[in-house]
Amino acid sequence: MNEKHKQKIGLALGSGGLRGLAHIGVIKVLLENKIPIDFISGSSAGSLVGSYFSVFGEVDSLEKYILKNSSEFLPMLFDFSLSGGFVSGKKIDLFLEKILNGSDFSQTKIPFYVIATDLISGEPVYYSTGRISPAVRGSMSVPLVFKPVSYQDKLLVDGGLSEPVPVEILKKIGADKVIAINLYHKNEFDKKEFTISNVALRTTIIALHNLAKTSVRNADLVLNPDVSICVRDIKLTNYFNIENIKKIIAIGEEEARSHLSEIKKLL
Repeated sequence: MNEKHKQKIGLALGSGGLRGLAHIGVIKVLLENKIPIDFISGSSAGSLVGSYFSVFGEVDSLEKYILKNSSEFLPMLFDFSLSGGFVSGKKIDLFLEKILNGSDFSQTKIPFYVIATDLISGEPVYYSTGRISPAVRGSMSVPLVFKPVSYQDKLLVDGGLSEPVPVEILKKIGADKVIAINLYHKNEFDKKEFTISNVALRTTIIALHNLAKTSVRNADLVLNPDVSICVRDIKLTNYFNIENIKKIIAIGEEEARSHLSEIKKLL
């Protein structure tokens, strides 16, 4: 293919908490098949995986780290705050600095954008300069659970609230084609009986599901890893179960492999 006619490919990694591990599986398959990624964007969980990929150019070591240290993640949530959220996030700050080597956006191998939400204005905020970890931490800050993050004159909460699958920013910065990973799958809506807490959770998921559908409307290809079986009835005590982690990553791989012919056509 003539380089002058090569399509620039953007990869939009969506929000979704534990579902975000499916991004690792998708990226592994893209790399195995030498699919070039020219730009990356990430919201919430997608910002974590996207930042790692952009800094190191691979995700195999991230997968190994998560599996080896899975028992360390739950204690990060026992870091209580007296204001703004139940979890202060200080332990997560240290974790992000460690795995990203304190990197700056200028040091990434692939141009990368983090999407967070400004709690003051309610608008999405796009980060591509400065230190990466505070932007990722802000993008992952689920309201009420995590204390909001003050960074670059904004008060940041979860990117999924404003742009759960950040496609448009990739189009704006020059991507000819965008592959979007939407982690909110319709198969999560199987439960028919609800407690009050389940109603609150389902309401949130419905809002995110519908917002994500809007976010991906201009993507050229949407992958929808179905990890519903892994997240529907999960409890905090087994949230970081190794077998569950492996299964979610494998589902991401399967989804990417099943769309390889479509992905290659974008090139």
